[in-house]
Amino acid sequence: MLRKKWIRGLVCGGGAFLLAFFSSLLSFFQILEWKSWDLRTKYLCRREEASSQIVLILIDQPSLDFYASQGVSWPWPRQMYAAVLDFLRISQAKAVILDLIFSEPSVYGVEDDFLLAEAMRRNGKTFLAAAFSRNPPVIEKADWSELMKFSLKEINDKKAAIIEANSVVLPIPKLLEAACGLGNVLFPPDDDAIFRRLPLYCRFQGKLFPSLPLSVSLYLQSENYHSPRLDDQGRMVLYFFGPSGTYKIYSIARVINSWLQIENKEIPQIQPSEFFDKIVFIASNAPGLLDLRPSPVSAVTPGVEIQATALDNLLQRKSVGFLPRFVSIVLILFFGLSVGVAVSYSTKIGMTLLFLLLGLSGPWLAAAVAFKQSFWLEIIPSEVAVITAFSLAALFNYSFEGRERRFIKNVFRHYLSPEIIEKILANPSLLRLGGEEREITSFFSDVAGFSSIAEKLTPQKLVTWLNEYLSAMTEIILEEGGTLDKYEGDAIIAFWNAPLDQPDHALKACRAAWRCQQELTRLNSELEKIGGRPVRMRIGLNSGLAVVGNMGSRRRFDYTAMGDTVNLASRLEGAAKFYGVSILLSENTLRQAQGHLIVRPVDIVQVVGKSQPVTIYELLGFQEDFPPEKLLELQIFIQAWQAYSNRNFKEAHRLFSSLPEDNLIRLYLKRCQEFINSPPPANWDGVFILKEK
Repeated sequence: MLRKKWIRGLVCGGGAFLLAFFSSLLSFFQILEWKSWDLRTKYLCRREEASSQIVLILIDQPSLDFYASQGVSWPWPRQMYAAVLDFLRISQAKAVILDLIFSEPSVYGVEDDFLLAEAMRRNGKTFLAAAFSRNPPVIEKADWSELMKFSLKEINDKKAAIIEANSVVLPIPKLLEAACGLGNVLFPPDDDAIFRRLPLYCRFQGKLFPSLPLSVSLYLQSENYHSPRLDDQGRMVLYFFGPSGTYKIYSIARVINSWLQIENKEIPQIQPSEFFDKIVFIASNAPGLLDLRPSPVSAVTPGVEIQATALDNLLQRKSVGFLPRFVSIVLILFFGLSVGVAVSYSTKIGMTLLFLLLGLSGPWLAAAVAFKQSFWLEIIPSEVAVITAFSLAALFNYSFEGRERRFIKNVFRHYLSPEIIEKILANPSLLRLGGEEREITSFFSDVAGFSSIAEKLTPQKLVTWLNEYLSAMTEIILEEGGTLDKYEGDAIIAFWNAPLDQPDHALKACRAAWRCQQELTRLNSELEKIGGRPVRMRIGLNSGLAVVGNMGSRRRFDYTAMGDTVNLASRLEGAAKFYGVSILLSENTLRQAQGHLIVRPVDIVQVVGKSQPVTIYELLGFQEDFPPEKLLELQIFIQAWQAYSNRNFKEAHRLFSSLPEDNLIRLYLKRCQEFINSPPPANWDGVFILKEK
C-alpha cells in the first residue's frame, strides 16, 4: 500500500513537472510571472534602502496653479529653470538632471534660451534628456555634430540590449552645447504596459548613446562603473525601493522662491544646504504634463521616479539578477514531487488542504528570500506544478482510495461504530483484511425464554420487539467500541480488539455487558407492552486468542471471529442459565480487567469440548460505583466459596446460609448439603463438568 502511494505520488509529481515546465514557455504564464514580480516588489521592497542622495524637484500642480495666478502660463520661461540651476550651483549639488526635453526654442525669445544655457554652463553638472525612437525621422537631414559628442566610445556590457533608433528628439543646439551629458529617456514597457525594465543603450547614426540614468552614472562613477545584471534580453530589471514618493520631493515653486529670496538678501524658504552633494532630478509630475507611467509599485508613477530608480540601481549596484535556469527547474520538480507524494499519502481532507497550502506557499517563500538578495526567482511554473500535482494526486486518491474507503464503509458499517470506521479510514494500515490471529474479548448474549415470547406474538409484533431490543443493545456495544459480529434470533454476538487495537478490550466488553443489563431494566416496560412480560438477558464473556477477519465466499463474506475463545464465551452464556446469573465471565477476562471489576466466584467448570477447567465469575459491578454496604456480603460469599473449595462443606453451608438467598447461593446450599450427606471422593478437585452447551 505504502509503495503504491509512493509510486503514485512520484507519477503525479513527474507529470506536474512536465506540464509546468512546458507551460512556462507560454506568454500567458509569462505575464502571470510579471504580475507575481509586481506583488513581490510592492510588498517586499524596503524604502530605507533607497539612496538619500537622490532628490526630486518637481513641477507639480500647485506650482502650475501658483504661477498661473501670477500670469505665467505653461510653458514657463526658461529663466525659471535657470533660477533653479543657480540655486543648486550655490548648494553644490553633485549633479542636476533635467528630465525635460526642450526641443523647441522658447516662446519668450532667444534671450530666454540664452539665460538657461548660461545657467547650465555656470552649474557645469547639468544633464539633458533626449528621446531616441524607432519612428522614421521627421526631417531628412540635420546637423548631428553637437549630439555626437555624447556618444559612447566603447561599452563593457557585451550582452546588453541596444535599441536601434531611427530618429531622435533633442534639446535645441544652444542647450546641447552647454550640457554636461545627455541620455535617452524613451523606452518601451513590457507587453502588459508596465515599466519594469530599462535598456541601457541605443544606436543612432552608427553611434551608441546611453540612457539618461547610465549617462549620469558613468559621469559620477567614472572608472568605478560596474555593469549591472541584465535579463535574458539584455535589459536592466529595475529594483524598486518603494512606492511613489520614495525619494524626497521638493516643489519647484518653493525652490524658485528660495532663489529669489537669496538674491534679495532674505532668508530662503529652503536652505541651499539641503541639496549639498545631492543628485537632483528636475521633472514634472503634474497630471496635465503627461509624464505618468504604470510601474510595479503604483498604477501611476511619475516617469522621473523610474529614471531615479534606475540611477539608484546603477550607483548602488542593486539591479535585479536572475538565477540559473536549472534552479527554477529543480524547484519545479521539487514542489511537484513533494505535493504529489504528500497528497497521495494524505487520508484526511484537512491534511490534504494543508499540503496544498504549504505547496502554494513554498515558491513564494523561496522567491521572497531571493528577492531580498535582488534576484528574480520564477514563481508561476512552481505554482502550476503544485496545483497540477495536487489535482492529479487528489483525483487518484478519489479514484483508488475512495473506492477502498467505500469498500471499508460498506463492509464495516453494519457492525462497527462510526468512530472506529473513521479511524480505519484515516489509517487503513490498521486493518488487515483476511484472517489473522489476535487476542479478543468475545461477547455472547441471549434472552431468557425468548421462544415462548415469540410463540405468542404475531410476526409483525415480533419484528417490532426484536428491533426495539436489538437496537438498544447494539447501540451500547458500538458506543463501547465493540465490533458487532452477527445476530442469531435474539442472540447478539460481538467482540473487542479487532479490527483496531484496544488495550482495554476486556474492560470495554465488561462495561458494555453491564450497561446492556442496566438498559434492559429500563427497556423492559416497553418490551412488556409488546411481549406481555418483562425479560431477562444472559451474557457470557471470555478473552483469548481467536482468528478474526473477513470469512466466507468471494461473493458473500462476514467480518467475524472464530476459535476456542469464542466457543467458551458461548458456553458461558449458556452456563449463566444454569447458575442463575446475568453476566458470566472467565478468569481470562477478569485477569485483563483486574482492578476495575467487582465479581464473585461462581465455579470451576469444564465445558463441552474442552479438557482444561476454567474458573468463572459473576460480574456484580465496578469499583468506582459499587455500593459499600454490599462489600460485606461479598466478603462472606468469598469465604463461603473458599470453604467449599477446601471441602469444609459445613462451614461453607453456614456462611452461605447467612446471606440473602439468590439462585447461585441456593445452588451452593444444595451442593454443600449433598456433600455433607455424601462426601466427594478424595481426588475431588472442585471442577464441575457442564454437560450442556
